[in-house]
Amino acid sequence: MPNRPKLPCRVDSLQWAESGTALAAETGLVHCAHIPPQATAAAPAPLVLMLHGWAGNEAAMWIFKQTVPPGVAIVTPRAPVDLQNGGFAWFSYGNYHQFEPERGALAAALDQLAHFLHALPRFYPVDPTRTLLMGFSQGAITLNAFIFSNPDDAIGAASLAGAMPPVYGSQPQANLLAGLPVFIAHGSRDEVIPVAEARKTRDVYTAFGADVTYGEYPAAHKMHVQAMKDMQRWLARLFPNVR
Repeated sequence: MPNRPKLPCRVDSLQWAESGTALAAETGLVHCAHIPPQATAAAPAPLVLMLHGWAGNEAAMWIFKQTVPPGVAIVTPRAPVDLQNGGFAWFSYGNYHQFEPERGALAAALDQLAHFLHALPRFYPVDPTRTLLMGFSQGAITLNAFIFSNPDDAIGAASLAGAMPPVYGSQPQANLLAGLPVFIAHGSRDEVIPVAEARKTRDVYTAFGADVTYGEYPAAHKMHVQAMKDMQRWLARLFPNVR
């Protein structure tokens, strides 16, 4: 068996698209996927695409599987930038202290992510019209940028311990994200990305018309157990009658 990263929890029926495989080449990113057994090409499953943070990999986000309804597919891509320390990133920073991605690196990441997302229905029985993005830390920064660049590609977004890139939100358009469900959770004691960044993210999404569910929790740079419960309830509302 290849040297696969260790999962943080047990996941049944996990499919791996490892480096060097045709599937990773076709989709553009190494990834792993859990597809509900009842999903078929005729009845594809809704999808949650999970984006890991700085120095993570395709195994890191599976701790959040417990919040996702069992009938929903989950795919976790590995970010494209190899940090040479066993971890990966979505982009380099132009100004880390302002959580500002290097513009060219972010654009490349968004292009790769769009290609990956659009390729998935060719290889898995997933419904592109029922896709939700979830990201932690730098993964949340990436998904926030992706939502504004590709507002029709997701039915919702979950930004966890993340931030909004400064380039977005400078010219609010009230209807751009009208009614888009957005879940934002952040630790009030976060020492990596201060909670003020979550408040800015909330305000930007609200200015663009999104339906924001916002929570601050007594935690550092991780998800509090109550945040997990709140997100589980939020996801259940977005995917009703999915078993």
